[in-house]
Amino acid sequence: MTVRTVSLICALALLLATGPAGADPAPQPPLAGKLIGPPEPGVSSDALALSEDKQGRVVSKDEDLGPFFRRGNLTFLPLPAFAYTRNESFYVGGLMPILKSGEQGEINDIFAPQYLYNEFVGSSLTMNYYGYRTDTVQYRAIVNYAERVQQNYDFSYKDLGAGGGRYIIGGQINWFKDPFKRFFGLGNGAPLFAESNYTSREFNVNGYVGLNLSPDFSIILGGRYREVRVEQGIIPTLANTRVAFASAPGIGGARIAGGKLTFLYDTRDSQLTPIKGSYVNFSTELNSNVEHDEANRWLRFTLDARHLFPHDGDSKVFVVRFLADGVMRARFSAQQAIPFYERPTLGGENTLRAFGLNRYFDNQAWAINIEERILVYQKDFVGHKVDLEVAPSLDMGKVQDLSVQGFSLNQAQINPGVGFRVMARPHVVGRLDVAYGRDGGNAFVGVDYPF
Repeated sequence: MTVRTVSLICALALLLATGPAGADPAPQPPLAGKLIGPPEPGVSSDALALSEDKQGRVVSKDEDLGPFFRRGNLTFLPLPAFAYTRNESFYVGGLMPILKSGEQGEINDIFAPQYLYNEFVGSSLTMNYYGYRTDTVQYRAIVNYAERVQQNYDFSYKDLGAGGGRYIIGGQINWFKDPFKRFFGLGNGAPLFAESNYTSREFNVNGYVGLNLSPDFSIILGGRYREVRVEQGIIPTLANTRVAFASAPGIGGARIAGGKLTFLYDTRDSQLTPIKGSYVNFSTELNSNVEHDEANRWLRFTLDARHLFPHDGDSKVFVVRFLADGVMRARFSAQQAIPFYERPTLGGENTLRAFGLNRYFDNQAWAINIEERILVYQKDFVGHKVDLEVAPSLDMGKVQDLSVQGFSLNQAQINPGVGFRVMARPHVVGRLDVAYGRDGGNAFVGVDYPF
């Protein structure tokens, strides 16, 4: 499974171990950024000074630590670990999260060495580090090595309020081999029986700088380099993508260089624990595949818009998200085709949750996600507020090529589901999302809100 999904499964285990308590209204959070590419940038300069309630600080402390061991500002949590995704099946093992708290009891650092076993990649060891200095500054370092094929080395940093809140800076570098990648063909009608497997060997470097023109509006300039090689997969029961889709665009690999311009409008009350406000991110990116001598360029446009509606004293938050993503190319010959892994995609824990990651590819994609986040329990535990949420959800979306067929809602994917989220504010959240769609049921265990 992706390192992102299992790297902080300790968050879920830790918070579930505390058990339910009496309900109090409380806001919600997410945690770290995406595995590939930097976390979505944006900041309000006045978000740097959070209230004590939003920082998860409490006056009373529960001294009954149960199975936990605490020494000074460090909490040690020897725990079993469990993880699952549709593409990768089950992981089981153990881990030792070490939580380091700040002066006010908020979690500033998480160290999480872990061991996991998976039937396909065998035993794997991972060292995870997540650092949180303010609501807007985050660090991440992940090193993962498995017996068979799977590896990941990922380092990132972002400061969304540098220079006293005036500037945005961030970057990421990673190298990984993911043997669980899937490809079913292009289009919304790509059938389940066409499923194939490949190993994606990738090297990625990206960075961005931005200017906060006002507390709500930012402009960001970014650049990236991505090198991809498509290799033999690891799932013995699935076809080899290199054989089953030998003529697929990009099957021979690619080296992508791109520059992106992003306009961001963000009125959310917090970067990590928002319960109200709007988020609108529009970007345009010029990319070039420099693998070949001839020109191979395309434009990409992405719109990600979200709004949070708190109600019932902030104990419930209705969230709606609209995503539109598309590529345009100047030439249409096979030599200038856009690699399939560079095209918009749907499926996975952040778009259509009934499907595995990257289930559908095409030149354009849209998705609508809605969920009602309902606080059902809250507990003060070791100086932190621990919340349990239930979130019924509905995901809708479709990929298509508008140059071949006009926009249509016919055969759009519709995925009803429910999520369970457990969190220790202001930074840590674990979640389980279950959904149902055309391919059947699916579940994701991981960290971070889906949107």
